[in-house]
Amino acid sequence: MKFFDLHCDTIEELMKRGENLLNSTAQFNMRGQSRLKAAVQCMAIWVPDSIRGREAVWFVDRHEAYLRKIVEHSQGRAVLADSFSELEKGLKERKWGMIRTIEGGAALGGRLENIGHFKAAHFKMMTLTWNGKNELGSGPASEEGLTAFGKEAVRELEAAGIIVDCSHLNDAGFADLLHQAKKPFVASHSNLRSCCDHPRNLREDQFKELVRRGGLCGINLYSRFLSVPDRGGEGERELLFRHIYRMLELGGENVIAWGTDFDGGITCDPSLGDPYKAAAFGSYLTARGIPRGTVEKFSFENAYGFFKRHME
Repeated sequence: MKFFDLHCDTIEELMKRGENLLNSTAQFNMRGQSRLKAAVQCMAIWVPDSIRGREAVWFVDRHEAYLRKIVEHSQGRAVLADSFSELEKGLKERKWGMIRTIEGGAALGGRLENIGHFKAAHFKMMTLTWNGKNELGSGPASEEGLTAFGKEAVRELEAAGIIVDCSHLNDAGFADLLHQAKKPFVASHSNLRSCCDHPRNLREDQFKELVRRGGLCGINLYSRFLSVPDRGGEGERELLFRHIYRMLELGGENVIAWGTDFDGGITCDPSLGDPYKAAAFGSYLTARGIPRGTVEKFSFENAYGFFKRHME
C-alpha cells in the first residue's frame, strides 16, 4: 500500500501533548509504517482565527521548529523534505516523507514579505483562510471575497512557488481566486457539496475547475463533511465511496487524493482513523468496482505527481 495525505493537524496536537513521532497517541502516527511501501504526509500548521498580526507569524515559526525537532529525533524514519528531490530520496529509503504546509493565510501577519519568510522555511502550500475573516479574505463565516491584499498574496505565493490551497475559502473568494490564479491550485481537504450540503465542501462546478486546471482535491474524513445530518462516523465508508464515485463521474480520476484532516478535532469511522486504515480503504473501493489503477491514483499517485510538477 502507498499513502499520500494532503492535510493533517497533528503537529499542534503533538506539541500540546509533549509527544513526538515515535510515541504519538494522535490519529496520525508512525506505528504501522512498515505496512506502507511509500508514505507522504503534508503537516499543516493551523492558525486559529483568534491569532492575527505578528503573533500569527511567531505561532507558525514555533510549531515549525517543533516539527523539525521531532523529525530529527525520529531515528531516521522520517524526512522533512525541503525539496521534491529530498522527498523522493527519502521515499526510496523507506522513510515517511513530510511536507510543511500552513492552514490559514493569517500566518502572513498582513505583510507580503512574510511569503518570502515562509518560502525560506520551506513551506510548500498555504490555505488562504480558515473559517473566519483574515487579511486575505474569508471562510464560510462571511460572504466577502478576496481582499486586494489577498489577490496580491495569491500572485506572490505563486511567484514564490508556494501552492495555493482553496480549502476553507468561501464561494466569493473561490470565484476571485479563479481570476487571480495562473497555476494549478488545490483543495487539500474538501468534499462535494452535492453529496453533503455543507459550505466547507466544493460545489460541482468548483470541483470541475480543479479538474480543468490540473489541481487536486483531498477527501476529508470529518463526518460533518460527509453527511447531513452528521452521523458521527457511522457508515462512513459508504459515504466516502459516494463522494469519490461522484468525483470520478465529474472527471476527477487524476485529481482525487487523500486530505484526511487527521487530528483536526474530527470524528470519523474508527475503521479509517489512522493512515494505515485509510490506506487499506483501497480494498473497499476495488471491491465496490473502482479499478485498481484509479484507486492507486487516489491513494498516492495523483498527489505525488502533482508535487513532482509543482514542489520547488
